[in-house]
Order: sequence, then C-alpha cells, then structure tokens
Amino acid sequence: MRSKINFNLLVCGFSLVSFPSFSQEINSSLDYFNLNGTIEMSLEQNSENNLLSNSDTQYKKINFMKIDLTQKMIDKIDNANNEMNLTGGEYDYSKGIIRFSDSQGAVDLGMANVPVLDQGQYGTCVTFASTAILDARFKMGDYIDQQCSLALDYTLGNSYWNGAYTANNIILPLKKYGIIAKNYCFGYRYPYPNQTVNLNQYYNTSFKGYSDSIITNNMRPDLNEIIKALNSGYRVAIGFVYNGDFPSTIIKKEGPIVSQNRGGLWACTQPGSNYNHCVPTNAGHEVIVIGYDNNQKLLKIRNSWSANMGDNGDYYMTYNFFNAMATDQTVVP
Repeated sequence: MRSKINFNLLVCGFSLVSFPSFSQEINSSLDYFNLNGTIEMSLEQNSENNLLSNSDTQYKKINFMKIDLTQKMIDKIDNANNEMNLTGGEYDYSKGIIRFSDSQGAVDLGMANVPVLDQGQYGTCVTFASTAILDARFKMGDYIDQQCSLALDYTLGNSYWNGAYTANNIILPLKKYGIIAKNYCFGYRYPYPNQTVNLNQYYNTSFKGYSDSIITNNMRPDLNEIIKALNSGYRVAIGFVYNGDFPSTIIKKEGPIVSQNRGGLWACTQPGSNYNHCVPTNAGHEVIVIGYDNNQKLLKIRNSWSANMGDNGDYYMTYNFFNAMATDQTVVP
C-alpha cells in the first residue's frame, strides 16, 4: 500500500498550468430524475452499545438529494413491482440476514481498509461514495479529502453540496486536477460549503499518480452488470430513490443472533408491514455496492452515514429493490 503524502512538504507553484482534458460525462440518470435541492430526514441509528430499548434510540438528521422523478422512472418502478409480484414477491428477511462470509457463494469485496465515512447533515452522498470508491480502488485508506473535492467542484461552477447526478460528476474532476489528501485542503476541513480554491495552486499541490488509472463506466442500472463487475473485483457506485428501510437482524449460518440493528435493509416489502418502499418518492441517495449473494438475493452496500447506522455502517439491498429504485451505476475498475 502506498504511503501517505505529507502535503506540508510539497512546494505549491502558482504559474499558469495547461490542464489535461478528460472524457465527457455520460449522465445516465437524467432519464430518471432531476435534482431540486435537498430534503431532510431523521433516521434511527444504533446506540453505541447496540441495545434496542427505546431509551437508547437516537436519531440522525441527514439531507437527501431532493429529486423530481421523470415518467420513465415512475414506469420503471411500476414495472419492477409487477415483475416482483409475478415471481413470488419479496423474500422474507425477518428471521435474519446471514453474514456474507457465512453464505456459500456470496461475494464481499469489502472496502480495502477504507473506514465507514460520515457525510453529516449535508447532501454530499455522491461525493462521499465517489471518494471512498477511489480510496478502496487504490487501497489508500481514508485518503481523499471530501472538502477539497467539493471546493474544487464549486470553483469549477458546480456545487455538489446538495447532491450530484452520478459518481462521474465527482470522479472526473479528480482525475483531471488530481487529489488532495485528507485535512490538507488549504486550511479548511469538512464541512465548509463556501470554500473555493486557486486552480493553479490546487493542480500544483495535488497528487496525480493515479490519474491515468482512474477509469469509470457509467450506465443505466443493470443487476447483471453489477454482479459481473463484483466478480471481476470492481466495486460499483449506484444512485437510487430512497424511501426508508426495514429493521434487520444479522445472524451467523447455523448460529445465534450476533447483532440486531435499527434499519439496514432496503427491501420493497416485508412481512408484518403493509408498506411498500418501492414507490415514487422525492429523495435520492448514492452508495457503493461491495458484494452480492444470490442465495439471499441481496446486494451488500457501503453507506456514508457513520458506523452507528445499519450493520456497522453497511446496508443490504434486495435485488427487487435495486431493480425498482436504482437510477444509475458507475463501475470503477
């Protein structure tokens, strides 16, 4: 693993720089929604000692991307619901989700020692997912500074504090201008929405050792392509329409319950609830797919809501939920 760079030792040049070009963004999500600000939600999180009594319940406020769905997305959700019902409906996960490490044939790439990140109250899920997937791709740990990525984009005329359309919105500028290490963003730390940067100073300071190796493939949501990518060792950033989650229990195969969480399962329906989560809403979110399990019909997700949410920061999305609610995917080989 490459050692961290001490940006205090770098000399910042201020001469005019001829910046390299990069490929045009392919924005597959435009077929499905338009961004329209943010919407705040309060979500239950697990207490530090993982107890379930009401006295330990805490709520985390998170700004989601506020989205206006197109008719094509509404039709996509309806068609996926019809297909799910024709094939027997959603699986029953009320007895628990088996850890992928204990489920035969499951693939779990993990995050290469990238910790669970926390976007806080801002609608910056796309930035956090995009920087984390690059950190994992190049085995850099918690390296890329989200504040500086957002400041770079803001300088370029794009404020992504309230969300972005795809991971490429975040990744391609980093490919072009380089990466600034965590906590070295010219005196600013996350979150500071009004920061701009001097592009020449940024470019002369940034690390560009991986720029030529940063490759992305943005496409419309396709479960088969996600499984193909994961089998090849590639993680996938996905955008999706958010409409709440179900409590989930994590169990070992043939073993006792090892944890029970508030939330963590993104499914269309579950026994004991008449509520269908696979319906049109105005909230959008971005996460990283790090694994799949055909036996349980689940994708394993790395989220950016802190380790106190879901299964120590990870979530699980059913195949049916993905087929209904996903808006795009970006493979990072």
